[in-house]
Amino acid sequence: MTPIISIIIPFYKTPHILLRKAINSLLKQSFQDFELLIINDGNTDEYNYLIDEYIIRDKRIKFIYQENSGVSAARNLGIRSATGKYIIFHDADDFVENNYLYSLYYEIQRSDLVICGVAAQRYPSIDSYVDIREFLSTPSQYNYVQYTNFSVNKIFKRDILIENNIFFHEDLKLGEDALFISEYISKCKLIRCISQNLYYYIPYQSSATRKYDSKYWEYEKRVIESQLSLFSTYPLNKNEEDFQLHWLYLKLRGTLFYYLWWEKDHSLRDHILKDIANSKYFKLVLAEKDSLCHSRIDRLVIHLWKKLGVNGIKFSYYLKIIKDRFNK
Repeated sequence: MTPIISIIIPFYKTPHILLRKAINSLLKQSFQDFELLIINDGNTDEYNYLIDEYIIRDKRIKFIYQENSGVSAARNLGIRSATGKYIIFHDADDFVENNYLYSLYYEIQRSDLVICGVAAQRYPSIDSYVDIREFLSTPSQYNYVQYTNFSVNKIFKRDILIENNIFFHEDLKLGEDALFISEYISKCKLIRCISQNLYYYIPYQSSATRKYDSKYWEYEKRVIESQLSLFSTYPLNKNEEDFQLHWLYLKLRGTLFYYLWWEKDHSLRDHILKDIANSKYFKLVLAEKDSLCHSRIDRLVIHLWKKLGVNGIKFSYYLKIIKDRFNK
């Protein structure tokens, strides 16, 4: 029989104990009508005994091999291989509550997307059932990572993905979830958010988000463009415009400080800082009136950027380092 839900788990060099915990937490679900597609992203033979064990243990589990191509390619292979009406993505080093599948499945019956809270990392979801116009008109409520950046705390309709050719961007190493979700949300009419923290996100030391990538700005620029466009679909009131301006400021500040912390080649670092400072997004932050969401420190930082340019960016970063050390 065709399963109702297809769960997609890519894995690459995941510690065996964490991969086992992820798989076992899904096998213990109260909702049992699913297939588990585990995408082996070019791992060595050391996983063969684990693969053999689970294939024998449960017929719902299917291991699919691909040459090492990254998580986006693995998830896309999973989407193309899935037979379920609904699709759920799960990271190989995380785990879920035993009512995770049932809760998401129950709510997707009357909506196009269901989002739950993320435990362990403090990403709660409010309890709401919203029309897409309300969702996109209130970024102060919904433009946060648990709604727009994580693919793993959601259930998707496979027909929406396939009919609109929505897949993960395989050329991105960071931000691929955000672009995928933006494209999917743009095709939704109703979104259900449930307040239970059902998904446990466990940061792993070898995660891509913990490695330096000189192309970070290129990735982040695409995320900014996608999410700004999404939350500009409908007119925003003054309070929501202020929030979006503050959100943009935080995205830029995070990117600037990322390079000031990681990039050791000062020439390359300054080149990237200048590129960010010359972007339309940076100019928008400097040109608009102060957002009511900005703190006094935020206003000081923006003032330094406006008056001193790249030197002001560096100065604001050093002030942050001093402040962080002082507060320890």
